Amino acid sequence: MTNTTYTLNLAFDIDQVTRSLQYEFSSPEGSPLHSEGRLAGTCHFDVGDRLKIALTAKGNKKDKMEITVTDMTLVSICTLRPGKYDLSPFDPYNASVRATDWDAPVYTTKKKRTKAVTRALQPLYVTAPNGQWEMSGYLSVMIRKTDDKGQIHTIPRLFYFDPESSAGNGGDVPD
Repeated sequence: MTNTTYTLNLAFDIDQVTRSLQYEFSSPEGSPLHSEGRLAGTCHFDVGDRLKIALTAKGNKKDKMEITVTDMTLVSICTLRPGKYDLSPFDPYNASVRATDWDAPVYTTKKKRTKAVTRALQPLYVTAPNGQWEMSGYLSVMIRKTDDKGQIHTIPRLFYFDPESSAGNGGDVPD
């Protein structure tokens, strides 16, 4: 069996008032999101699959934005019998995994919009043979932008998303 490398693409606008991250899983082989069958509605992985994380921040050109990712944490809660399955699809002993090292953002500007793209330096590896988890992602980021008077403001922000995930055969059907 060939392992798949997926990319978790996250995005936000620096001016959005919500905390919701836009997210999409992708790979050349397709999305891990199942739309049919027993595991419908989950992002399904297999042991050995890799998950890369990419982030896109968007803003107005006039803001001269800069971003710094300070932390990205994925928290998993197993939805099956406690003690039988790994705490996370990425770590048998910890319910959370972190991506703390990110490359320098690449900024591009088109018309009146600026986009910054950065990637976590280390992928996450799926280690769980089977199971189902509620998974939430929390992204901490520092946003620097310039106001109309030329003053630079640094704004700490927290964004999140919460897909459900599974691995292997998905484990036992919950009681």
